[in-house]
Amino acid sequence: MKKNQNNDVSGIVLLAKQAGKTSFSSLSSVKRALGTTKVGHTGTLDSFAEGLLVVLVGHLTHLVPHITNFDKTYEALIEFGTETDTLDPTGQVVKTGKIPTKEEVASVLGEFWGETEQVPPAFSALHVDGKRASDLAREGKSVELRARKITISSIRLLDFSDKWARIEVSCSKGTYIRSLARDIAAKCGTVAHLKELKRTRVGPFRLDDAVRAESIPLIENSENCHTKHIRSSACSDSDFLRKSTEGEEFEQIRSHLLPMTAELASLCGMDSAILSTRSVSDFCNGRPLSAKMFVQDFTSDASKKEIAVFYPNGEFGGVITRSLSKNHIKLSYGFVIQQKQKMQIYSWEQVAGGRFSAEFKEKGISLTIGSFDGSHLGHRSLFSAVLSQKEQGLVPGVLTFTRSLRGYKNPTEYEGDVVSLSQKIDSLSEMGFAFAVVVDFSSEFGRIEGHDFLNLLVKNCGLKYLAEGSDFHCGYKGSCGMEEIKKIAEKLYFSVDTIGSVIFEGERVSSSRIRSCILQKNFPAVQNMLLKPFELDCTGWHWKREGEKVISAQKKGAQLLPPNGNYSVRVVFYDFSQKSGEAQNNRAAISDCTLENGNLRLAFSDNLISGFVRSVQFL
Repeated sequence: MKKNQNNDVSGIVLLAKQAGKTSFSSLSSVKRALGTTKVGHTGTLDSFAEGLLVVLVGHLTHLVPHITNFDKTYEALIEFGTETDTLDPTGQVVKTGKIPTKEEVASVLGEFWGETEQVPPAFSALHVDGKRASDLAREGKSVELRARKITISSIRLLDFSDKWARIEVSCSKGTYIRSLARDIAAKCGTVAHLKELKRTRVGPFRLDDAVRAESIPLIENSENCHTKHIRSSACSDSDFLRKSTEGEEFEQIRSHLLPMTAELASLCGMDSAILSTRSVSDFCNGRPLSAKMFVQDFTSDASKKEIAVFYPNGEFGGVITRSLSKNHIKLSYGFVIQQKQKMQIYSWEQVAGGRFSAEFKEKGISLTIGSFDGSHLGHRSLFSAVLSQKEQGLVPGVLTFTRSLRGYKNPTEYEGDVVSLSQKIDSLSEMGFAFAVVVDFSSEFGRIEGHDFLNLLVKNCGLKYLAEGSDFHCGYKGSCGMEEIKKIAEKLYFSVDTIGSVIFEGERVSSSRIRSCILQKNFPAVQNMLLKPFELDCTGWHWKREGEKVISAQKKGAQLLPPNGNYSVRVVFYDFSQKSGEAQNNRAAISDCTLENGNLRLAFSDNLISGFVRSVQFL
């Protein structure tokens, strides 16, 4: 029976390849541990070599060119006096020569610094007339490979003993350390081959952070230590499996899976951008890209051509490319990872155009309509009424707006929203709603008559139940109140419930009241009415570092800010589950916050936690 494959998992695994195994066979444990067939490495290591393999999993296999082009660092053990046909310990000795002194070796290393030309080994994977050079060499055919430009940014002698020299080399893609050993020997007037090789770094990734890195011993120079090393490398795999179960090995691999984050994207040479909530559907459906789909302006700088895209909840969504065309920034799709949505999001255009879920429409929906700025105690009474209709087989949903309607009607006098659209959607999803219709209010939408509006919801969405407060109005200039709505409901065959107000400390709970409390710095009252602290959504803000413990940013978005002053806040960072790659809000730090004319300055008692600042909660 074929095992189920989990080809949805994506990430990077740093794997310590053992000597004696091919790079390809080393991937089998990663495939089995993660239950996926979509695995690729970024630069092979010869079977005799060991060290870091950067393994890309799932959708991140698209990033192979980024990792392959990184420079790399190696430790190598050169054995002077004998050259093999393969230039490594697996070949046959074809030449012999003298043993150079330590001083001779040290004196020639400087000649290899910088850009130079190197002839690859005959036994290599390079192709000659459509065939691998190594295959032709094994057939006894003469192989001549052209010299290629390489760059060595660092080379130093770590140790020298008897006939062995241990060196460390940092070099560009395409550098053969076997050829380097041959060429160093030639500069010393003799021959050599590469006895051992360990890759310790690929770009920003290091062997010390890899799975099973501890099982790779140090490269030594003496023959006794060398023999120990060969034996250790030859049996390290079996020793490891004897000491641990396969399940333990797989758990190590799963725990080392690095999901894509903004930091990881930066390490791979990419910018990051966060989608606005209203643009998620367009992005997932491949609609034309524009800067307006993202919560920050990243079009002014085209130095980085590729951009890692993240959904509003922090999940990795794919890669887009940025290019300059006729003095305009052009955005194009690279690849898209569909978001795992708990709740479906629709625009008003989709509803009006008949693109609402046919399954939901057939079952019938229960609905409440409003700005729902803050999802406070009063809103929760409406939400409970709508969600309770699941017992009748109806699909619960919300029709809301990208921002509070007060902000649309009086933009110059409006203080700001209590929550961002992203926070609102996250809250509705957590409550158990199946869908939300998000309306970007326009003059055209405002001219729809109440009867036509409700009739469209019945016709296109299957509206069966509506819950609203007694002061609810809809339609052109709010002309359709609850009494009129109930008459329309009788004709269109849906039911209506009027939900009473919720009183807190003798007054009606409302978004307006919560805004007033925020402006009065009455955060305990705000928390009681919202059932959570007042929280600024900082997704997409550009934070500047002002030292090891201080960062600052200018406020973005339509959210309300408290008055200028000093506050104690809880800063929530994006964190990512190592097993699933999904964003979690489980990293936080207490900070002193200074607010001044829309600028937030956060000072921490400890060094900064790296990553996106997700939100700032006022305590």
